[in-house]
Parts: sequence; structure tokens; C-alpha cells
Amino acid sequence: MSHTSIDWERTAAEAAELLSAYIRINTTNPPGNETEGARFLHEVLKREGIASEIIESAPGRGSLVSGCTGGAVPEIMLLHHIDVVPAEAGRWQVEPHAGIVREGEIWGRGALDCKGLGIIELMAFLLLKRQGLDPGRRIVYAATADEEAGGAWGVPWLLEHHPEKFQTRHVINEGVGWGLRTGSRNVYLCQVAEKGSCWLNITFEGRPGHGSIPHAENCVLHMARAMQALGEYRFGLQCAAPVRMLLEALAHEQDYMSPERFLGILDPGRSRETLDAIGDGPMREMLAALLTNTMVPTVAKAGTKTNVIPSECVCEIDARILPGTTPEELKALIEQLLAKAGCRGFTVHLPGGSQASQSPMDTGLYRVLDDAIRGCDPRGMLLPYLSPGATDSRFFRERGIVAYGMQFDASIESNRLIHGHDERISLRHLLFGIRVLYDTLRRFAV
Repeated sequence: MSHTSIDWERTAAEAAELLSAYIRINTTNPPGNETEGARFLHEVLKREGIASEIIESAPGRGSLVSGCTGGAVPEIMLLHHIDVVPAEAGRWQVEPHAGIVREGEIWGRGALDCKGLGIIELMAFLLLKRQGLDPGRRIVYAATADEEAGGAWGVPWLLEHHPEKFQTRHVINEGVGWGLRTGSRNVYLCQVAEKGSCWLNITFEGRPGHGSIPHAENCVLHMARAMQALGEYRFGLQCAAPVRMLLEALAHEQDYMSPERFLGILDPGRSRETLDAIGDGPMREMLAALLTNTMVPTVAKAGTKTNVIPSECVCEIDARILPGTTPEELKALIEQLLAKAGCRGFTVHLPGGSQASQSPMDTGLYRVLDDAIRGCDPRGMLLPYLSPGATDSRFFRERGIVAYGMQFDASIESNRLIHGHDERISLRHLLFGIRVLYDTLRRFAV
């Protein structure tokens, strides 16, 4: 049966209803509560005659995987994570977990990261079944726990304890990125690589005392010097292969400046000047993050009483590293910078860290995704991308599995809503993602 017979308006309405209901299940991590989200997806699949299983790594930390009946290794796993980051409800225009549809958009925590993708994948999967095809023979649908807190109770646990259920040749997962609209083209990104993620804790020890008697061994002062030193440090330019390909293609599509001037971004001597000349703030910030390692102080914990100088305080650093840098090298650099800044009594802890990961771009799946984008948007083009943020794709790449992250919105505005206030996805982009993914799966995996 031809895919042209699908009622896309009805599909969009069904997807919106499912996403609203999915958002209303509060899976904020911590604590997660992903099992409730997995049960919701299980019931939807069950109504369509598709078997699935819920696996808990700990009480309430459930993940879902559909059954593959083909006997061979599945061609594609459609992957998304169930958990979402906390929301500051008082700073939202709507209740973050209400799943409200307003002015053509679905509002709520997880709409973009990444329950929206979960419903896009679910609808594409269901449409194949409804069209008389048998997606379950070559496609697995999976929704996992704990991505937002590093994944310990999610994909890594599942790959260790149930590897047979997560075998696949390819993974389509979330793409942490942005799109770009120019005068003639809509640029969509395929996340073929991502930075390594290193979350560090730095403990400072000092001499406690009364707040009315200042002294030089106040650990809070040393922590303040450390955070300033790390926040102001600028890494040298590094350009990974996917980033170079992206920038060389963008040079002829962007309208900020001439292509020749834009490519100055690849010249260490002109990179900063070129970035500063890009008038679009979100674009400037994103490109800068692709070209260097980064480290950002994000959490500071010190003291419990105003008139007491504490004996210990802690700050947390979110660092992201490009190919060629190891977590251990980053830790050594931080220790050197803090010593140079005059900080004393500190210990840098690296609980764990991942190196950058990458999948090949010269694959049949990448070409089909590109064709599907162009087929659904005549002005569209797909470009490879290295994400500054971490995803569960890295755990599959470590096992030699090709993993791509997709972002179906050709605009940069959505990037600021991820993990931010008033997160939302438009019904138009929701439907566009379903159409692209349905066409990709129909041509590649069934």
C-alpha cells in the first residue's frame, strides 16, 4: 500500500494527543519514574498488536523495548529516553507537565527532549504496521531510563544485563542541535558524533571560623577564584571532521557574511573574530561550542550558616571534550589552572567521563535520511553534525553500532528551549518528523 494513502492531518492529531498524554506523566529525573512512561507506551503498542517488554534496572526505573520477531539482528533501533530534566514551574507560562496544546504548539517538559522524538518514532512505527507492513521483523522501538543523569540505570545497564534485546545494526536517536533557515535552503542536522562528557567535582578544604573574623584560609574564597579561572579559560581551536564538513557546507548557505569570510572560522588566527561578527547570538554560541573543548562551572555548595566560615565547599564543572582530548588530560589541566590561580586545599574528582564518539557518514541509512528530508522538504538539506551535548548514542558507538541523532526542526530557536523554560514543539515539526522517519523506515528497513 502506498504511503500517499495516509491521512496526515489525522496522523498529526493523533500524535499531538499521544504527546500531550506522554508529557503529563511526570518523569523528572531525579527520581525518574520512567516505569510509568514505559507503561503508557506499552499500552499504545499493545492496542496495535505489537509486543513489548518493560525492564526495570531499579524500582521505578523502567525501560521499554519492543520484540523483534525476525530472528536476525534488527536493522534499526528507534531510541529515545523517557526521563526529563526538572522544570522551574514558576518561570513557565504554563504548567510544565500539563501537555497543553496552544497556538499550534505542544507545551511541556520533554516536548523537545525527548518525548517528542519518542512519539515521532512511535507514530512512524505504527504507520508501517497499519499499512500492512511488518516493521517488527527489522525494527525495534525502545524507550529508556536515566539519560539525563548520565545513563547508569538506562542504556549502559541494559547493554550489560540484556545485550540480546538491544542488538541492532543502526540506531536513530535524539539529535542535540539546531537547524538553519536561509534565503533558499532549510538545513537539518544529523548528529553523527558528539563530544565526550566530563562532570567534575572540586572539593576545597579550609580553616573554619567565625564570619566576623576574616582570614586567608576561607575555602569559599578559593572556590570563587577557581570558578572564575575555569570560566574564563579559553581552549585552543580544534576542528573535528564532521564539524569541518558542516562549516564548509554552511559557508555557502548562511547569510551572515560572504562564504570566504565565514570560513575564517576555521583559521585559528581569525576564528574568534569571525565568530564575533555573526550577529545571531544562538548561532554564535553553538558554533563556538563545536570548535573547542568547554568547561562551565554550574553548581556551588558552601556553608550552612551566615556567620560561620565553612571548613569545606564543593563546586561542579560541566566539561565537554572534542576528539583528541581525554578526561584524564582535562583533569590535569584543571589542576594546573587552579594552582596557577593561587587556589589551595583543593581536590579534583573525576567520577567518570566519556570520550568523544563518532559514526561513519558513508552509509546507506545516512543517504536514505538525506533523500527523505529532501522528499518532504524540497528546500531541505541534511548535514552531518557533532553535538556539544551527550546522548545515549555514545554507548552504541562504543560497540561499533552506527548511531545517528535527528533534529527535525530547521530553526535555531528550539535549541534554547531544550532544558529551558516554556519547552514546546510545533505540530508542524512533529508531523514533519513523522513523515521523514516513516519514509526512511519504509525504504530502508521493511
